[in-house]
Amino acid sequence: MQYTHDTPTYMIVNGSEVAEGESFSGMLMDAYGQGVPNRTITFHKPGSQMGTIVDTQTDETGEFTIDNAEYLSGNSDENYYGNFTFAGDERYHGCIYEGNVTVIPK
Repeated sequence: MQYTHDTPTYMIVNGSEVAEGESFSGMLMDAYGQGVPNRTITFHKPGSQMGTIVDTQTDETGEFTIDNAEYLSGNSDENYYGNFTFAGDERYHGCIYEGNVTVIPK
């Protein structure tokens, strides 16, 4: 396989809901279906103010995990993780996961 700075990427997340306190994961992949390791994924988490960016890293297989999903009682409109973004770099194009993961209270 030949990789250049023009390699497109895409992201998947393993569901649209997660129980409070549980984990969920996603994966950053290249156009060839291979995981993209050791890259930063930024996202919005429950209660984060507009403009606040939280980040995580993909592992050696391109997977990332969000542990201990937070639920904020009394703020149901903000109880989701979303705007998952890979900014891109010298080797890969950036991408955005369009969906959200809603946190369901215990």
